[in-house]
Amino acid sequence: MSKLRARLGFTLIELLVVIAIIAILIGLLLPAVQKVREAAARIKCTNNLKQFVTAAHNYHSSYDTFPYGLYRVQNPEFPADPKQPTNALGQNPRFALMLQLLPYIEQDALAKRWNMYDFNANRRDENGIDFGPGWYFLKQTVPTFACPSQPFSEMRSRPSSPPDGLYAINSYYGAAGTRSYPRRATGRPALSQFRDGVFDQNRQYGVTAVTDGTTNTLMFGERHYYDPIFDSVTGDRIADWGWVWFGAQGDAFLGTNVRINFKLPANFASLTGGEQTLLFEDRINAFGSGHTGGANFALADGSVRFIRDAISPVTFLQLGTRAGGEVVGDY
Repeated sequence: MSKLRARLGFTLIELLVVIAIIAILIGLLLPAVQKVREAAARIKCTNNLKQFVTAAHNYHSSYDTFPYGLYRVQNPEFPADPKQPTNALGQNPRFALMLQLLPYIEQDALAKRWNMYDFNANRRDENGIDFGPGWYFLKQTVPTFACPSQPFSEMRSRPSSPPDGLYAINSYYGAAGTRSYPRRATGRPALSQFRDGVFDQNRQYGVTAVTDGTTNTLMFGERHYYDPIFDSVTGDRIADWGWVWFGAQGDAFLGTNVRINFKLPANFASLTGGEQTLLFEDRINAFGSGHTGGANFALADGSVRFIRDAISPVTFLQLGTRAGGEVVGDY
């Protein structure tokens, strides 16, 4: 009678079963990990916005008004504010929204490095070399300005046109109301269609100007830099519209008559020039984020909430204006 020998190893079927079980477990684990990462990113983003809206209210406590959306004299549409003096050479100051908030987010030393009256000096190093290896302010990033859900880790943009160099970009923008980037062409809405939000160029508004109610008025929101059609077809890049220190409408605040997470359509290249211009400008105005289903916003009452991109366009538009007289319902 022969002895039974101990069997070593696995059969092919057993091995396949083990591999299948491991694959199932990995398949279950990866979405869970992704959800945890996204939840952490949303919390970080929410905290960033909370700092900005708190900083804006602290600024208000100091000056009895909220900051400028940007300050840049461009006559005749954007004349100088008498509150802002010129220097001995007759030059007007120039600065953007986030520069005014730096002292209130523990970045006062950085704010003092900005040259208010010689904008070009902010892109030179200490030796006066323009965009050389040591040039500093226009590439200056601040961790609080970066949402973790952006498509790149380094919050900088390299413009394709001279002068070449890295510009710091920002995930967070002020709410300019209906439009932020103006449409000036004949036959389309003009500059009067915007300037109805909390932030404006060369103008400041206080809490008393927010007659719609601070709980019904947006103050800050996100912009997302993922738009492959824009980047590949327009001859521009959406990240080149995010230069936080530059001081232009498309770099400082956004509008609410464009839906959240709007991107250029796949057929953009086949459209007529007028249609392309309209969509291009809409993309410049659009709030959005890398978070699934919407974006984070800070309201003028100091609260932060996530707003779905399925929100009614009418309701979203009403949230952007400070004194439209609308009654905003649930959203």
